[in-house]
Amino acid sequence: MIYQVVVARLGFAIATDVEPDILLVDEALSVGDLGFQQKCIARVEELLSRGATLVLVSHSLDAVLRLCQRVLWLEQGRVVADGAASEVVEAFVSTPSPTALRSVAG
Repeated sequence: MIYQVVVARLGFAIATDVEPDILLVDEALSVGDLGFQQKCIARVEELLSRGATLVLVSHSLDAVLRLCQRVLWLEQGRVVADGAASEVVEAFVSTPSPTALRSVAG
């Protein structure tokens, strides 16, 4: 487990150090301790403020609402909803058994 956390931290540091135009993040924000998670979110917010595009694949609705403007919700490979983050998250939460949430922010 410790190895996975170290690899996730190193990978995130490398990916965000190069000032990417597009950043792909797949649940990396849920790895590690709270301090690491907060640093990751702060770095992503900094990149977004500079005009970067974030593609975030996550089940963390808090992260989706905080970081994303537009959300694409997929379930079993089909688009269920596509729109403003707050609207799609509300629909997701209201659904009896949602299985996947993928978001795109720009």
